[in-house]
Amino acid sequence: MKNHPILILAASLILGISFVWGCRIVSSERRAGNEEMMQAMISQMQLTAQRQETVQEDDDSPVLTLAEAGALLRLTGDQVLNIIKAESSILSNNGVYVGERLPYIKVDDQFLINRELLMSWLSKATLENRVYSGTTRLQ
Repeated sequence: MKNHPILILAASLILGISFVWGCRIVSSERRAGNEEMMQAMISQMQLTAQRQETVQEDDDSPVLTLAEAGALLRLTGDQVLNIIKAESSILSNNGVYVGERLPYIKVDDQFLINRELLMSWLSKATLENRVYSGTTRLQ
């Protein structure tokens, strides 16, 4: 096969065009992914702001929501819920729970926590050096 300069030029041109189009496709997909990620971050920030607005600073209320209890303990509401799940898991698996469980009542789908009992639980849990990870109590 002879080396024809026109064939080599045509092949180089096709290869170059393919490379440019491939780069454009990848960059547009990456841009779309970045836009989706930004939208997700904005949604998360708005949700966090809404949660903070719902946390009431009412010191007279004897009961707290998960978010309020979390704010009092410097945790998130999800972390407080994970502590409840961890302690309930130990009780259901072993049939016995040693120590004091986080004090709560559940009304429909809402957990309510007694403020005074929460502070008592915190003192005892701190003295016992409890360790929680996710929905598991490690110590």
